[in-house]
Amino acid sequence: MSKSSILKMVVGAVAGVAAAFGATTARADVIELKGMTPWTKDYASSQPFFMFQEMIEERLKGRLTLKYLGGPEVVPAFEQFEALRNGVADVVLGAAAYYTAQVPEASAMLLARKSPQEMRETGYYDLMRKIHREKGGVIYLSNLTGVPNVGFRLYVNKNIEQPDLTGMKIRVSPVYVPLVNGLGGTPVNMPTTEIYTAIERGVVDGFGSTYVGIMDFALHEVTKYVINVPFYYKDNALLMNAEVWDGLPEDIRAELEQIAMDVENEMTKFVEKKVADEDRLLKEAGLEFIEFDEEQTKTYLDAAYDTRWADLKEKSPEYADDLQKLGG
Repeated sequence: MSKSSILKMVVGAVAGVAAAFGATTARADVIELKGMTPWTKDYASSQPFFMFQEMIEERLKGRLTLKYLGGPEVVPAFEQFEALRNGVADVVLGAAAYYTAQVPEASAMLLARKSPQEMRETGYYDLMRKIHREKGGVIYLSNLTGVPNVGFRLYVNKNIEQPDLTGMKIRVSPVYVPLVNGLGGTPVNMPTTEIYTAIERGVVDGFGSTYVGIMDFALHEVTKYVINVPFYYKDNALLMNAEVWDGLPEDIRAELEQIAMDVENEMTKFVEKKVADEDRLLKEAGLEFIEFDEEQTKTYLDAAYDTRWADLKEKSPEYADDLQKLGG
């Protein structure tokens, strides 16, 4: 049986379960939505979903509830966007990297420089909502990334003095490939779960990862240095099935919009604290922080951003320039 057939069976099975929940009335007059995250429930990046869920319970109790179906153990992360479009789920915490095949412009969130609050003012959100509805059939409800330019970092076992990875093999996800290539390194694609062994055995000389969370995988045990030049946003977005959204009462939609904004504000505080805690813990664990001067930092960040913007402008000539302007 092919992989695609197996995935269709999984999605179909989940759809059957979802039907039992239904995005309709679970109890008399209570609308019940179904939600998923691309990561496990206990992973730090999943927490915005549960903030959203908790606020819904507090403010819409007796009218609407959000049922958590699960994470990648229910539907693989790269399949969750289709599950949202097909009604298997009503709400998904989506990472742009998992659905750029359907909505290439979603990757612009990685490259934004303004805060979520500022981007609501510039019109960035309005444009992203238009694009997501038009191309994906979903509602772009909120950007739950927290703080600009603290999405990711590189971690290495060689003390480099300038932004040059020549001769170094760096574990990547697709997110970090332009940066590693731009700095002369060799990208090596592998899952997060394989990084520890690869570093320990010298298969790779470093890795890219989210700004926080490497201690969750004990990677600090096999890592010596942090290149302390964070880049990109963490590209989490709260997405909702457009048909379900359109079918909700107007006052509930208005409350969900407000809740989404409030979660954004909470995420800003959450990420700021997590970043400070992460740096402290890594230093306590003995990792050394590599700092660059202003010119070196610009070289490093240009490698991260320029290629990705050029790629997006090629894929989306109608929207990329506006997204860059409105997102900073």
